Formats: sequence, C-alpha cells, structure tokens
Amino acid sequence: MFNFMKKERILSSVAGGRIVTLTKVPDEVFSQKLLGDGFAVIPTNGNIYSPADGTITDVTDTLHAYCITTSDGLEILVHIGIDTVELKGECFTALVKQGDPIRRGEAIAYADIDGIREKGYNPATMVVITNTHKLKEYRVMESNSQSAGTPALSYKL
Repeated sequence: MFNFMKKERILSSVAGGRIVTLTKVPDEVFSQKLLGDGFAVIPTNGNIYSPADGTITDVTDTLHAYCITTSDGLEILVHIGIDTVELKGECFTALVKQGDPIRRGEAIAYADIDGIREKGYNPATMVVITNTHKLKEYRVMESNSQSAGTPALSYKL
C-alpha cells in the first residue's frame, strides 16, 4: 500500500555536458562532500536548468548559486563554477528569484562559460543535496556528453 515512498526518483542534469561524481571536482569543499553529496556537470554551454520540481529558496547576490527545495523535501544547491563568487555576478544572469516555483528542466540561469574560462575559472557546475540524511539510497549516473535534463542522480527517500 505504501510502495510510493520507496519509488526511485531522479534529479536531472542541469546543463549539457559530462556528468561526474563530486569526488572528481577540483575543489575540496565539493570533492570531500562538505556541503553534501550529488554530482557535477562539466558544461558545454551556459544554459542552466532546474534538476527537479520545487521552489527557489535562495539566489546569491553574485548569481552563481541557487538553492532549490524540491517538492519531496530535498534541499539542493546548484553552484555554477569553482570560486566564481569572486566574479561578483559578472558572467551570470539569473532567470529566477527567491520564492519562484520551478519545474524540472525550467531555465534558472545563464552563465557565460567562455567568459568564466577566460577569467581563469573552472565552469564545473555542482548539484549538491545538502540534506542527504533524508535519503535511504542514491546513485550518480556518470556519463559523457549528455544533454540537460538527462537523468543524473537516482534516489529513494
């Protein structure tokens, strides 16, 4: 009767590109999973999309990070680039604001990937579940050259 609670759910890739585990990200905060676990996308373009249905709970002033609370209670951080907070908003355009409802695959931001690289920053985009303690199990689906919206992480509550 209550099998719906054990149903596998999916977080989608937030950008086109290669999906990797956080341990492969060249930043200790992410690779050591200090904020939580998840995946990263090495993006091929700057269109950034929501990995799940939910609500935008925060947009940083520097427009490089977005917090989403999913409809099933996960708290997700979408962090565009490594150390890109130092760009102070340059190279980023927010397409959402705090409080906005969001659907999986809906655009949340645009990042000038070439501009980020030209300024010496890595554009890897991390998707971190900051409350992984809510998950019974989860698995990153690493893959090469995927489009945005491709399944990237499966989980069960």
